[in-house]
Amino acid sequence: MRRPVILLPPSKGKADGGRGRAYGRTLARHPLGAARRTVLDAAVASAAERDAAVLARRCGVAQRDAADARRLLRGLADAPTLPAHRRYTGVVHGNARLADVDPATAPADVRIVSALLGLAALDDPTPAYRLEFTATLPDLGGLAGFWRDRLTEELLRVAGGARVWDLLPAEHARMWPAGLRDDLDVVGVRFVRPDGRAANAARTKVAKGLLTAHLLATPRSTASAVVRAVDRAAARGEAGPLGPGWRAAVDDDGIVATFGED
Repeated sequence: MRRPVILLPPSKGKADGGRGRAYGRTLARHPLGAARRTVLDAAVASAAERDAAVLARRCGVAQRDAADARRLLRGLADAPTLPAHRRYTGVVHGNARLADVDPATAPADVRIVSALLGLAALDDPTPAYRLEFTATLPDLGGLAGFWRDRLTEELLRVAGGARVWDLLPAEHARMWPAGLRDDLDVVGVRFVRPDGRAANAARTKVAKGLLTAHLLATPRSTASAVVRAVDRAAARGEAGPLGPGWRAAVDDDGIVATFGED
């Protein structure tokens, strides 16, 4: 079996700067290069949006920060890049310690679902940007639908024959082309409260990061093996692969992780 694939969302938190090539010059040889160019051009053009509130929603920022978001959009083509694992600095990525991972030797293939890049490897050149996966861009339409129509071949190339750990929230899970999950070995992980509702978002992000770190350390893990590791840690009063307070069970889609007691 190929090394496992771990699908993660991006983060709003991103490192500034970078010394890599300008983002617009990194696209030509990538399998998703043409699609990334289309999104780049539409994103840059969208900086002309006059309504600051619309622009803020598109970029996922407060309206008071719309001017900074507009500046980032306008400069995307010439923006310096960092590898994706060093650009994203959010809770998931920090708890997974992705910045310390060597993409060339990582035992799992971590991929980040991005509004700008589509599906980004850890070493993909990534600019600082603000763009929501649920956004709609003029002359392009909804980004989730755009990427869903263009990721089938790339997902099959990356994930065919591998175990795929899907740690995507609902908005980023929209990138799955219809029926493709059924053709791959996908382990979904749901994070819930005892009553079945979605668990606290901040706590879930920590758990996703810790689980990613666990999967990088134990790349042959199965859903059952992760559940056993959670159970053993809980019995010993240890944090385990998800952090303290979580229980886990296998279901038809993969794993249900529950925080708190019934």
